[in-house]
Amino acid sequence: MTDDNFNRRKFLSMTGATGGIAFLAGCGGQNTADDGTPEPSPNPGTGDGTDSTESPNSRVGGTFVGATSEDAPTLDPRMNELAWANSFLHYVFDTLMTVSPDGGEIVPHLAESEPTEVDETTFDFKLREGVMFHNGTELTAEDVAYSFNWVLNPDNASPNRAAVSFIDSVEATDTYTVRFNLKYPYALFKLTLAGMNAAIVPQGAAEEMGPEEFGNNPIGTGPFQFAEHESASHVLLERYTDYFLEAPNIEEYRMRIVPEPQVQFVELATGELHEASVPKNLIQKARDESNITTKTISQLDYNGLMFNAMREPFNNRKVREAMQYLVDYDDMLQTTKGELGSRSYGFMPKSVNEGWDLPWEEWDDQYYPERDPERAQELLEEAGYGDGFDKTIHMSSLASAQFKNMAVMLQNELNNIGIDSEVQEVTIGQWLNDLDTGEFDVTIYGWAGGQDPDGFFYYLFRDLRNDEGGLSEGIAGNASASFLYQNDEVSDSRMQEVDEKIRRARRIQDREERRELYIDLAEFWQGQYPHIPVYSEQSMLAWRNSVENYEPTAFLEQPLINQWNNAYLSDG
Repeated sequence: MTDDNFNRRKFLSMTGATGGIAFLAGCGGQNTADDGTPEPSPNPGTGDGTDSTESPNSRVGGTFVGATSEDAPTLDPRMNELAWANSFLHYVFDTLMTVSPDGGEIVPHLAESEPTEVDETTFDFKLREGVMFHNGTELTAEDVAYSFNWVLNPDNASPNRAAVSFIDSVEATDTYTVRFNLKYPYALFKLTLAGMNAAIVPQGAAEEMGPEEFGNNPIGTGPFQFAEHESASHVLLERYTDYFLEAPNIEEYRMRIVPEPQVQFVELATGELHEASVPKNLIQKARDESNITTKTISQLDYNGLMFNAMREPFNNRKVREAMQYLVDYDDMLQTTKGELGSRSYGFMPKSVNEGWDLPWEEWDDQYYPERDPERAQELLEEAGYGDGFDKTIHMSSLASAQFKNMAVMLQNELNNIGIDSEVQEVTIGQWLNDLDTGEFDVTIYGWAGGQDPDGFFYYLFRDLRNDEGGLSEGIAGNASASFLYQNDEVSDSRMQEVDEKIRRARRIQDREERRELYIDLAEFWQGQYPHIPVYSEQSMLAWRNSVENYEPTAFLEQPLINQWNNAYLSDG
């Protein structure tokens, strides 16, 4: 078993209407923008320094009802592949570290303090004592070691294995101390330990139940404990009174499965939901509603169309470049997402480019040309395809409307210059299989990569053949890299140099050195035109004004309760 199965997460992470962040909301009863960081309150239970559980006007109680568009096959974080479930599971499972609301710090969570560096590849974590799992057993270092080593074991086929593959082994050195032995120095070590890829499960229960039963009856240390899961209906969590930070004010969290975003919004407006994402055609209506608050949050993702460089004519760089001249990037953005999207540059969201001070404005001028069908035709003629060709634009039948819009727009532009193309919908299983085997011409793509360039370049553009164990049977290569490693346009030595840079960038601790590598990598890949990069998500969230003391950001995984605030339901 190799790590190339991470490909199967790329589309699944983007298919939910919530995009994995629908649980973010905010306080205030007004329209807000994600431009501030909440300060920790004196007591996270109330925000005013008093104990919510003992207040005469108690804030404890009520059921918070959210919505997502799709059900989850499993609630085992070690086997989950859906972004919305990944975010939701932070309420059931904890991690050693957590990210601050502004994304600027990675702070201890289940860990009592920052890790102790033994050497550059060995780190010790001291755990909080007295943290209890929902089944009444105490968290120990053995549970932490088991959680990571289980994911690392290729026999378990965990989709999280690639995310933690920099870890060689994890061991308990005493009851509350766990040692991480890394294969190499890793710049994103602590950030990885804050994500659901690094969730901690109870060893005894997980071993006794097995992954399938554990996925149906999950047990963690989080602020809510699992109560029930009715397929295609809802998942219900209950307040965990022994949570190590403080019990949540909210008594229950019900996540309903509501496939249509418009229906979600209607139910929010009528009070059947407390929170939902807002489709672009209902933005103004949401802003006009007096009983809800809205907030727009920029997502750390990237979406577009992708070419298969193992197939003619897209094995020719000039043909791929010609495709860039066929589209109006701004028009495609407006048609697909409207104000709920922002342009992508360098295969990353603009916010990552800005946070790393990357030259995205120069890239805009150099690699993202204005629409020019005549120039597209010239490039096709130079490549020997002046008479056109017939190709299929491939997509999953579960793809959201914005992906379908992108595919149809490209189809229309191809038809305008005499190229016959067809938009073909297949099942999600077939789509994933075709990604692995390379059985497509052009396809849609989406990837949530986080706040570090590594989250995009390592997963989207590395050469899977150089992973430990090489390619699994039936895997043609890295589809998101347009299979360019299997293409002879660029010398193999040059391509291997690129792959080496991608891998080296995640091992370097110096940020400026990493930045320079990512500039080189972005410029190389943009110059190969493997994709038509279109947008990063801007998600508008709306919630009832009765939900108070929410502190939303794009980084906070548990907006209902965390180290900084504890939401509650009022009568308003």
